[in-house]
Amino acid sequence: MRIFLLLAVFILLNAKTMTASYYAKYGWFGTIATANGTYENNSTHYTITANTKAKGVVASLSKHLEQYYKSEGTVKEGKLIPEKYTLTIKRDGKIFKRIYIFDHQNKTITKLSYTNGKLEKTKTLKYYAPDDILSLYFNLPYYFKKDPNKSLYTFNAVGGRKNDGRIDVTFPKGEELDDLKDTFDNEKGVYIKANLYNKVFAGDRGVLYLVIDPKNWVTTKGMVKNVLKIGDLKGGIKKFKLIP
Repeated sequence: MRIFLLLAVFILLNAKTMTASYYAKYGWFGTIATANGTYENNSTHYTITANTKAKGVVASLSKHLEQYYKSEGTVKEGKLIPEKYTLTIKRDGKIFKRIYIFDHQNKTITKLSYTNGKLEKTKTLKYYAPDDILSLYFNLPYYFKKDPNKSLYTFNAVGGRKNDGRIDVTFPKGEELDDLKDTFDNEKGVYIKANLYNKVFAGDRGVLYLVIDPKNWVTTKGMVKNVLKIGDLKGGIKKFKLIP
């Protein structure tokens, strides 16, 4: 479910408000989750929110899992600078909240852990990252433009690999790209491969494939391959609204 959030709400940086909804399907389970999100900004500040909700059989298996994500910060020269990233998990009648506070000047990130509204732990992460997973996606065009000839982009973002936030992004080529186009029914767009080093379920590698419309940076389709060695977790956009 953590990786599925990347299938949601990734659009233009210069728009004021946009909303999108997505679905995820997995083998004979059918639709196992839905996601919704909103991106808002002005010339100085931004807010990104996204939520995912388990559906059907998976809802029962996951104890009716719901996850909410929020990234807040400033906008400087077209780049998002996160100040706070919040992850809220609702499951089996309990609410777990994780708040990450960025101190970019001192290059530290403080994590606050709550359970059912009670602060249980405060700690400083062992690593610093300039992004969270939501701000990173919106910043990808900025990073790609800055280094247009790289074949491998390595980033650090809260929500990536647990010990250092690492996320790798590449552009599939050759046979891998041909196979992806067949899988996505030759969907037009930019194909990217993101390794978040975070598994959705035991057995997958935490690798996410996305198809992005380059005209507006909307993710139209996505996939995590061979989850539990049963089948691919696939998602796609259902609805999109832009409010200029």
